[in-house]
Amino acid sequence: MIDSGRPSAPRVLLVDPYRALDDPMDRKEVERYPSLGILQLAAFARSKGIDVEVVDLTFSRNLAALDRALASFRPGLIGVHTKTLTAARSLEIAQRCRPFGAYLLAGGPDAASRPDHYLRGGFDAVVQGEGEEVLVDVARRVADGLDPAGVPGLSLLRDNRLVRGPPRPFLRDLDALPFPAWDLIDMEAYLADWERRTGERRTAILTSRGCPFHCSWCSKPTFGTTFRQQSPGRVLAEIRDLRDRYGVNYLRFCDDVFGIDRRWLERLLDGLTRERPGLQFECLARVDLLKPDLLARMRKAGLARVYVGVESGSQRMLDLMNRGTRLTQIESAASALRREGVRQYWFLMLGYPGETLEDIEATLQLFRRFSPEEYSVSIAVPVPGTAFHERVKDRLLHRRPGARGGGTTLLYEAAYPEYLYRWEQARFRLDAALRRSRTKLSHRVVDRLEHVADRFHEEVATPLLTGRRGGPPD
Repeated sequence: MIDSGRPSAPRVLLVDPYRALDDPMDRKEVERYPSLGILQLAAFARSKGIDVEVVDLTFSRNLAALDRALASFRPGLIGVHTKTLTAARSLEIAQRCRPFGAYLLAGGPDAASRPDHYLRGGFDAVVQGEGEEVLVDVARRVADGLDPAGVPGLSLLRDNRLVRGPPRPFLRDLDALPFPAWDLIDMEAYLADWERRTGERRTAILTSRGCPFHCSWCSKPTFGTTFRQQSPGRVLAEIRDLRDRYGVNYLRFCDDVFGIDRRWLERLLDGLTRERPGLQFECLARVDLLKPDLLARMRKAGLARVYVGVESGSQRMLDLMNRGTRLTQIESAASALRREGVRQYWFLMLGYPGETLEDIEATLQLFRRFSPEEYSVSIAVPVPGTAFHERVKDRLLHRRPGARGGGTTLLYEAAYPEYLYRWEQARFRLDAALRRSRTKLSHRVVDRLEHVADRFHEEVATPLLTGRRGGPPD
């Protein structure tokens, strides 16, 4: 017999507002992965007795899945993951959910960086920092009819003022976290999509939280500058689970920086080498951590691609960015990756304060020397809460970032106009195209085309776009 006096479990609906159809970069670069943040939150909340469902809009054409969940699940709390790319849809979701009377909670990096924007846009509260324990506390309070004000790690509006609860300590034992709740989404949709495009059943995994480095353009509103990681044994157990349950044979390690602790990494590599079989992986790494001898071991364990934050070919700019890396380290890492046959994806940045045309040229020349297989060149984005944003906050243009999160949109008054940076981005695309054409055209023809393009840039485009050569740092 059911005890009717026993309170029912809190009901939480977690929403990932990202839709691949709206992302031009998705059509170009094939980077569809489930939201690890939402799936980890769901698993943690479920382990605490909370009833959880997930609405994943990645493959959706509209919000019909959200409407169905609202009608059938009737959640008491709705949590929405936010990032710059999905900011507008997150607010749209808040307005759509408002009539159902659920408590609306915004989490993720964008809401944590600018909580006022989301609170005035329809959300009841914003998570500041890690969300697991905050979500559980708020869900229980809402279910009990209590005001969540004062919950550690929570921000909300009171009398039209932003009120922040006390900070909440970071989780220390990441091994204690349950595996992400893969069962709450359509994992096969992701895996089949990857298999169709690449022949591999790919997914992502997160083994650590936080980043101890202090690049001036990087925001860390969720995990901060602490660095915590799961044990190699816990990581291998999750990989085995993904392999056995879903046939995963390719992993992306989504850590902010992979392999900070060399002893930890060596233990993980030993386990991967033993257990593969056939498993490949990719990761994001700093050039100063990619030692040649370590790369050989990583390649043996299945390393196929590395995302590298090169950013600039000018040492002066790397220093201004507080990057903490040297050009010699970039050159050494790029050469070692090439020797090991590992694909390189370079992140490059234009328009950071102080950059001159000579600095941009140095970046192009570095790019030309090493010819990474893949790359992106973005215009620098001043994210709230960063040293970069603080430096240029009086020169912000108050424009919305483009669909690529600002990659082609200038958001502050920089040394040069936006079309100059877009022209420079086009030069990188041309250089990459000429590099690819070397398999079809003679090197002499390609070198001649490259020379003509450089002359045009120097004698026509630069004077036309700037009216000057070079330029002082801003």
